[in-house]
Amino acid sequence: MLSTVRRTVATLSLSLALVGTTAALAAPAQAERWTHDDAVGDVVRETMGEVGELTPVPDRTDIDVTRVVANHRGRHLTIKVRTRTAMKGALMVNSLIRTPNKRFLLMSMRMPMLGNSVELLDLSSKRKDPTVRCPGLKRSFDKGRTVMTTKIPRSCLGNPRWVRFSLDVTTMDIFSDDDYSYSDDALRGGMGAGFGPGKMSPKIKHG
Repeated sequence: MLSTVRRTVATLSLSLALVGTTAALAAPAQAERWTHDDAVGDVVRETMGEVGELTPVPDRTDIDVTRVVANHRGRHLTIKVRTRTAMKGALMVNSLIRTPNKRFLLMSMRMPMLGNSVELLDLSSKRKDPTVRCPGLKRSFDKGRTVMTTKIPRSCLGNPRWVRFSLDVTTMDIFSDDDYSYSDDALRGGMGAGFGPGKMSPKIKHG
């Protein structure tokens, strides 16, 4: 199953990176707080392999995102994700973050027996290791584990005047031989997760 985890991470990273290679669509700047209410029941199952396949799985509630709230104020960009029921087991939450000058990949992972991590990668960097050393980068869950909050210091993003971001939430059964994962493109309803670039938020200005 570890190979499936690695393939899933690679697929998600590639999909998010593809967003950065497409032309940025014009989007009006919004206030420093932005809220998105996501469609309910839009989780899809992705079958891995040479020809991937997406299947709707509306009963998968643990990663079914219902609301995303972003605050771009003071010294931090804060992104909160709420799901229908508690986030359990393996979890990967990935965001491509755009600023006026750069692209970042925010990767948050929680894998039973494999560890937990939250990393910020500078996709615009030409360094061999694009990892951003970012003291203050934090991820936390509420008591019911239905809300995940990620706090990113703006200094790690270059103190941008605005940001845009995508958000993909994925899980899988790491103790099973089944070769598939479950995903929700938190900013797009319907069969949006799994393949291709994720939907981006509008520009959220700093306030």
